Amino acid sequence: MTSSEKATCIVSFSVPKKLGQDLEKLTEEIGYSNRSELIRDAIRLLMKNKVDIDQLDGRVEGVIITLYEHSAEQEVSDIRHRNMDTIKSFMHTDFNERARTCCDVLIFSGQAGSVKSMVFDMESVKNVREVKMFVA
Repeated sequence: MTSSEKATCIVSFSVPKKLGQDLEKLTEEIGYSNRSELIRDAIRLLMKNKVDIDQLDGRVEGVIITLYEHSAEQEVSDIRHRNMDTIKSFMHTDFNERARTCCDVLIFSGQAGSVKSMVFDMESVKNVREVKMFVA
């Protein structure tokens, strides 16, 4: 490892109080020595997921599961409609009327570029909590 790889960079950011409390609790439950270690691992996992998606090539088929707050429904629906040539089937449900959590399950078959764009578009929508893709 070179000295530049060992060098550190301090990054600070704010999170809502509840998320900070959850982060602290998770750090203790998993056994990390501090929040920074947990956050570094979370960032590595996110980066690996992006690399896995970036490496898709040719025609791909699989399933995308998206969890989002009801307030994001129109934007998620717009993305889905723009990609109907790739989406072969989908299901939508509201899990909890009070929490207003929605779930879409999309069955897709199409060119990797179209699938990547769709996943990244969904991930960037405010109040989309999670987007998971499983390649068949």
